[in-house]
Amino acid sequence: MGMVDKIKASRRPLVVSVSGGKDSTAMALWLKEQEMGKTNPIYYVFADTGWEHPELYSYINDYLNDKVFGGALHTVRSKKYPKGMSDLVVGRGIFPSRRIRICTQELKIFPIRDFIREIKEQHPDCEIPINTVGIRAAESKPRSKMLEFEPGTMLDRTQPLCDTWRPLITATVKDVVGIHGRNGVRPCPLYLRDTLPVSRVGCWPCIMSRKVEIRAVAVTDPARIDKIRELEEVVTEKARKRYAEQGETFESRGFGPPSFFQAREGNSHSWPIDKVVEWSQTSYGGKQMEMFLPDESEAGCQMWGLCDVPHDEEE
Repeated sequence: MGMVDKIKASRRPLVVSVSGGKDSTAMALWLKEQEMGKTNPIYYVFADTGWEHPELYSYINDYLNDKVFGGALHTVRSKKYPKGMSDLVVGRGIFPSRRIRICTQELKIFPIRDFIREIKEQHPDCEIPINTVGIRAAESKPRSKMLEFEPGTMLDRTQPLCDTWRPLITATVKDVVGIHGRNGVRPCPLYLRDTLPVSRVGCWPCIMSRKVEIRAVAVTDPARIDKIRELEEVVTEKARKRYAEQGETFESRGFGPPSFFQAREGNSHSWPIDKVVEWSQTSYGGKQMEMFLPDESEAGCQMWGLCDVPHDEEE
């Protein structure tokens, strides 16, 4: 018996995490093709970080929710930081980083964990829900090591909260495009822009953004750059006061004021947003190297299928 038949036979609820990216959308369409909804309750869930591109919100809420989710999309947000990224950054007085991915944890994992707990309570006679995510092995080396089905991927106190299913783990970009095509569903418009089309959708921008992605934000949405500058000023002032209470300064600690983007190397761990934007406009070559590269050791987005970020595959 194949995995699809096993899951159908279990009649367990599926919590389908969607981001508006091509992979999670293809996964939702593929589940419909398999007629999973006839045997398993399906719950579509979108974790709203409050930091997405307006076109992505429109695509998810006005297009996918009607055409793919049947109006049944559940949007979840952080209870602690209901306004999303800005709330989180100001409230914690720090920016997320490669090592401390508080954005993934607070704005995505925790809200979806709470949602899965609610679904579990609604189906007391069933086994634990199945967290279903659009992960593909070809996206990156860490994802290539992930299994199609992984039991007990999260604990609720001492008991398993859910299992995780990655039905498109062996799919290619061609497969994903084909699923969209045969279902007559267009991808998010951000992929299709004439000027600076994106290779990923998600936070606008993500702290792990590449050079071209930062340039796309700066050119097409300068208001978001203004917002980042404002957040940097707030967090810097909070950090300055925090260090002063300890008799320290940025200089005594050996690095500059906190910033949204962080570099891998150098004496200063950060660049202010205006310097990052200036750098994003430069050509590649010489010392103009990619500074802000993804750290693939972090499993947050990868485990939960909430960040559509291809790394290794040519698209």
